[in-house]
Amino acid sequence: MEWMLTFLIILLATLIQSCTGFGFAIIAIPLLMLLYPAHYAISLSMFLSLSSSLSSLPKVWNDVDRPLLKRLFIGSLLGLPFGGLLFYTSDMMWLKMIVGFSIIMSAIFMRVRISFPMGEGKRIGFLSGFLTSSIGMPGPPIVLFLTAKNLDKQIFRGTSIAFYCLVYSISLVLQFASGRFETDLLEFLTLIPVIFIGQVIGSVLYKRISQNWFRRVTFLLLLASGVNSIIHSI
Repeated sequence: MEWMLTFLIILLATLIQSCTGFGFAIIAIPLLMLLYPAHYAISLSMFLSLSSSLSSLPKVWNDVDRPLLKRLFIGSLLGLPFGGLLFYTSDMMWLKMIVGFSIIMSAIFMRVRISFPMGEGKRIGFLSGFLTSSIGMPGPPIVLFLTAKNLDKQIFRGTSIAFYCLVYSISLVLQFASGRFETDLLEFLTLIPVIFIGQVIGSVLYKRISQNWFRRVTFLLLLASGVNSIIHSI
């Protein structure tokens, strides 16, 4: 039963990421944490999300905004070590609650079109790198930033997937080096086919999603992620 629930969670997360370019971690991690210890769930989600992003990258490579990706990545290099430190030392429940409230506020700001100075990407990259290595969720600040820039959905999707490939790779290297990687590699391998199934379904749905619908899905995913994080932290 546990494996079947994991199968369904990963299928849903992959389908959403294939459609939108984000959403794997913010859907998978709160649900996986209902089945597994926090560190295990985060490591498993990061490994699978990296696999999903890498397999999607060739399809979206031409849509990547490379100058923007470079700025985001440079910022993330500063945030990743601090997030890794927090991952090993902090109470994950409090961290999840703080992040949950932050995500909900981000969703509200995006919906009512409240904007703040976000710079050209390095500060957002720092925050996203910090969240990647601390709780495995690079998406929320990236989604808010790219949405505020009113990017076309193809560029949004391509740039975010390319960024995830970079920050997840570094985060997993840090986990391996520190000895805190807590995922069963056999379980990871058995879930790889689920990713490809979700990508096939997601690719079909992606072609039918309009720009307005895309923005609505973005808002709902952020809101759902925040609520899930808070509920799980109580």
